[in-house]
Amino acid sequence: MLLTSPAAYDLLLPDGYTPLSRNEVVLRCVHKIADMVSDMTIMLMRNGEYGDERVRNELSKKIDIYPNRLMTRKNFIYRLVADMLTYGNAYAHPTYIVTDSGVLLDNIELIPACAATADDVGRDGDYLIRYGGRVFEPDEILHFVLVPDELKPFRGVGFTAQVYDAVKNIVQAGATKRGFLRSKWKPSVVISINADTEELRDPEMRRKILGSYTDETERGEPWLIPAGELDIKTIQPLTLQDLAIQDSITLDTRTVAAAFGIPPFLLGIGDFNKDAYNNFVATTIMSVAQVIQQELTKKLLYSPELYFKFNPKSLMQYSLSEKSTYVMNMVNSGMLSRNEGRGEFDYSPVDIEGMNDYALLENYIKVGDIDKQKKLIQNEGEDA
Repeated sequence: MLLTSPAAYDLLLPDGYTPLSRNEVVLRCVHKIADMVSDMTIMLMRNGEYGDERVRNELSKKIDIYPNRLMTRKNFIYRLVADMLTYGNAYAHPTYIVTDSGVLLDNIELIPACAATADDVGRDGDYLIRYGGRVFEPDEILHFVLVPDELKPFRGVGFTAQVYDAVKNIVQAGATKRGFLRSKWKPSVVISINADTEELRDPEMRRKILGSYTDETERGEPWLIPAGELDIKTIQPLTLQDLAIQDSITLDTRTVAAAFGIPPFLLGIGDFNKDAYNNFVATTIMSVAQVIQQELTKKLLYSPELYFKFNPKSLMQYSLSEKSTYVMNMVNSGMLSRNEGRGEFDYSPVDIEGMNDYALLENYIKVGDIDKQKKLIQNEGEDA
């Protein structure tokens, strides 16, 4: 168990070694994606005759609020996504209880991806998950796979291959930066003294010559020296900009961000762009969310009419004026009721007649009564 525990890193690996998963830039990328995916509500949906509708029951509440008895959905999904991005795989073990009303989901236990393995057993592509001396069949475990392996697609590989070289360059640049800042060979002042070479080779003599000018001078007081005896020059040492280290770090950080599908401005490089951010939510975030919602649907639901779905609307960036225009158009076209429009701004519904009706702009008549408009009836009478 020790060899498969996270503590084994510190015990077995050489001093100074940092695993890819613990690199600062990689951790920032993983945190950003995991944090945003875990912010989304998980909805239980049912296929309906006129479209899919949201189902609110104990199962939907459990998955969206407390899938694990020790943590909330936020932390549970965060850990799953972090494992998927870091190791390519995430595991969870659902347990059930038998009641008078049937078999109910009791708990979903997290299994650390760093301590579990998925091994091919050679039977028609079947595989087993091993963890803590226990062996699980694939249908007993929720197995979330990110970037399937080429030869063994049941196992994920994550983004290790894409970011390895860039992270190696960042680590080297960081070591160079630390070594440069710690270097003793950066004198800020060079003094040319009218003295013999032999005298300057003796450390005690050098201190004595310099002290004859500095020891009796108060801090901030100018030196008074005979002309021609001293020539003092200030030296501008090399900076990180001169060595192009900062540019190299920025370029490699962009490379790592691109591998994860993250806009660089979310890592502090460049300016915020709303369109790029919304595209990030619609692609990278929802791509990871799809893996989770499909595995939950496949392993936890038996009804073909039900499925789980993440709600990305809360992550999108809209200005208040844009959202107001959108909601007003939806209400005016009969796509939303006025209470649903209030709900888009987190206002409570109002118990007033007509607020829950789907009405068109003209006098807010009901959608079902659109053919009863007076002008249409009058025109039909004239045609007759």
